[in-house]
Amino acid sequence: MKKLILLLALVVTGGLLHAQLVEKDGIYYDFNNNPYSGTYIEYYPEGNVHIEMRVQDGKKDGTTTYYFEDGSKKEVRNFKNNKMDGTWITWDEDGTKVAEARYDNGKKHGKWFIWDENGTLRYEMEYNQGTKTGIWAIYNESGELISEREY
Repeated sequence: MKKLILLLALVVTGGLLHAQLVEKDGIYYDFNNNPYSGTYIEYYPEGNVHIEMRVQDGKKDGTTTYYFEDGSKKEVRNFKNNKMDGTWITWDEDGTKVAEARYDNGKKHGKWFIWDENGTLRYEMEYNQGTKTGIWAIYNESGELISEREY
């Protein structure tokens, strides 16, 4: 029982510390004005998690997840040293994936996909270190190719 009370106290205290983080010019600081390292969690007024992100030395580093008010995932982004790096995925409120993209050191890099609310692929794009490359495609509501452009 004492362990449970201690665990609850740590969880509540941790939540209060997260609520006291301040962001200045892209750097997150704790209540002592030191660059924060750890997991930052922000809640909706009803108590569900709104944002959960990893921070290292005040900078986003690792996975940041955004949630809808019902608790389902809205968006997942990956960061390295405060720059987007890796996969970025977005879902609608019904749980349908609507976008998937990739970044490398803050630059668009790799394949990008956009789906409609029915889950049909509508756009396919590609970047190489921020520059458009490859074949870009547009699809209609039935998923049929209607336009292509090569970069």
